[in-house]
Amino acid sequence: MLGHRSSSSASGLMMPDSENDPGLGISWPPKTWATASTSDLHFLKAKKRPRRMVSLHVFILSLICLFIVALALGLGLGLGTPRYRYKTVYAAPPLNYSTRYGVPEDLDFVPIGRLVNKTEIELDTGFDVSKGNGEEAKVREYVFNVSQALAAPDGFSKPMVLVNGQSPGPLIEANVGDTIRVRVNNHMANSSTSIHWHGIDQRGSTWMDGVAGISQCGIPPGKSFTYEFRIDNQRGTFWWHAHTLIQYSDGAYGAIVIRDPDEMVPKTDDEKLVFVSDVYHTYGSIILNSYLNPTSKWDPSESGVEPLADNVLLNGQNTYDCSVISTTYPPSSTNRPNCTGGQLYTTKVRQGHSVRLRLINASSFFSYWFSVDNHTLSIVELDGVEIEPITARGVYLNLGQRASVILTADQTPGSYYVRASIPKTCFLPYATYTSAGLQNAEYGVKGILTYTKDDNEVGDEDGDAGNTGKLPEPIGVAGNTSNPYGVENNGLRGDVWEGCDDMPFDMPVPMRKKAAVNVSEANMHYIEYAFRQAQEVNRIFVNKTSYSPLPNNATLWKAVEQKFTPDRANSYNSWDFGLNQQVLLIPDADQGAQIVINSKDAMEHPWHLHTHPTHTGHTFQIVGWGKGPFGSDTSKTTWNLENPMRRDTVTVPPFNHVVIRFAADNPGLWALHCHVAWHIEGGMFLSLAERPSDLVRLVDEMDPEVRRQSQSFCGADDSDSASGTRGE
Repeated sequence: MLGHRSSSSASGLMMPDSENDPGLGISWPPKTWATASTSDLHFLKAKKRPRRMVSLHVFILSLICLFIVALALGLGLGLGTPRYRYKTVYAAPPLNYSTRYGVPEDLDFVPIGRLVNKTEIELDTGFDVSKGNGEEAKVREYVFNVSQALAAPDGFSKPMVLVNGQSPGPLIEANVGDTIRVRVNNHMANSSTSIHWHGIDQRGSTWMDGVAGISQCGIPPGKSFTYEFRIDNQRGTFWWHAHTLIQYSDGAYGAIVIRDPDEMVPKTDDEKLVFVSDVYHTYGSIILNSYLNPTSKWDPSESGVEPLADNVLLNGQNTYDCSVISTTYPPSSTNRPNCTGGQLYTTKVRQGHSVRLRLINASSFFSYWFSVDNHTLSIVELDGVEIEPITARGVYLNLGQRASVILTADQTPGSYYVRASIPKTCFLPYATYTSAGLQNAEYGVKGILTYTKDDNEVGDEDGDAGNTGKLPEPIGVAGNTSNPYGVENNGLRGDVWEGCDDMPFDMPVPMRKKAAVNVSEANMHYIEYAFRQAQEVNRIFVNKTSYSPLPNNATLWKAVEQKFTPDRANSYNSWDFGLNQQVLLIPDADQGAQIVINSKDAMEHPWHLHTHPTHTGHTFQIVGWGKGPFGSDTSKTTWNLENPMRRDTVTVPPFNHVVIRFAADNPGLWALHCHVAWHIEGGMFLSLAERPSDLVRLVDEMDPEVRRQSQSFCGADDSDSASGTRGE
């Protein structure tokens, strides 16, 4: 997922920045986060010195002496030798994290026992599953308190963005037909925030989608906002995450489980959540600021190089070798954060029972191949869509994607490794440096699944029970730990049989059969994307545009003031939003829309479309795919119009195209973007204006207080994240 970049290096005068200063030390012990003053953010100013008067003959004599000395040095060192360019070095003082990055002083430390809510991870909540229609429908109310704290998910202490003091954050459970209401209180000191409900329909409520800069301006520090939406015709595994800057990479994410007694998946004895995520040992905004510069801390010679994580987490935890120094953002050798080594995720399953594992990729950058040693999995759900069961040794998850797999505990009693492995050949050949942490972790994460005979007894290898509380050493053999799909598109895999793609698009078959929607010409669009050098920086362009949020505004609020008429269109699809915005018009009601996503990049990318419900489900249909640019050779496009797979996040292979369709029956302003957090910030983002005339009517009819409050957030504070702009 690293981008194919221009080989030219960035150059030019640049404000000295702490993340490019190799002498910067970073320390994160509790109560001692910020130590410098706000004046530290500027150059040191030299004091004026009193002028000293000298006579003319002394001045001339001094010039002669200097000339003689210079001539002697030139002869001694060799005249005519090549000249070297010396770098100007500024005396940069320590950075004030509190002022610049929104990290307050005196942060509390959250221990791992409170950070990870095991009851929710195990889905041991006693939730009452019902149809949720008519009188049985309920309003499920939640309160999310967003704050910053120190925590050590893998034993390495770092600042995090937590919701209710935990990561993964609070579980949302609801029945189909229920209404979800979430009050979000922003307790962060200097950062705005917003929450996106990934995969959830926002039917008639585009302003509840939670995308800062698109459907709202961020919730300012000290303010609150209540999201409310109804669950209609959905069931399965979803998730929520912060959609302001890269806050979810610092821990602001959680699960949404929608239940339906008529869900078309096999019944199981148990179920569990399994999050796979990456972790950076430096606060995300510091890394983002460095990434958006012409050069970065991890690669001082090339622009646009994505930062590699320091570790991978399974349900918010892992171990870490404290002797390994981060190569992405290393602290100074004399001022290193606390590190205790961490712990593995562990869980238990009754011998002979079946368990549904609800898998969620909550990473900022990496895709994974998920497997359990010695066990075959049955894949029954992808992105909230029930599918005909597929038997496999593992399942591939790109960023934002979910899958439900059923595991049967029918092997020799004992403990087995649960694995999430990064497909190395999908990014290592393109990386300009090596992450020491990932290399030490062998590019993956392991947890332990242990058989039990009852709720208290752990079976050992001989089938005997023990009650010592100590887990047996894992047994079994790792199966296929790399992704076998898309090998033909992985150009630099060498002799390794490893792919970087979703399973073949016609392999999963939706249980709820739906034919492809018919589309009108006005609702058809073509996009292509590539990395390009833009002055001193390397950015991602979709068509002709590298996205940047509107300052102190949301695209939604500006869209209702636009006149989407042919005379106002232009080749950039920017209308009157500005050249850093691309808004594709979908005007025709009661018709489908089609978007061709064409890759001109050497890496695969996970594309996510926000909220498209009704008879196609809440998802788009993957109706076509093939090698090369779409339309150049019609024989290279494979079509599936009978019962195409439906997803909300799709992997587009390198130098391939994918064609998606959806019903244009939900007026709104919807985001379409790559789900790599760094690529969003690098411009790989656009919007869809679906039936804008109907959108104006919806906005006019919305709750006036909700509208007033949402619009009041635009420009409400001085934090750069108020409208989703980059850098905190």
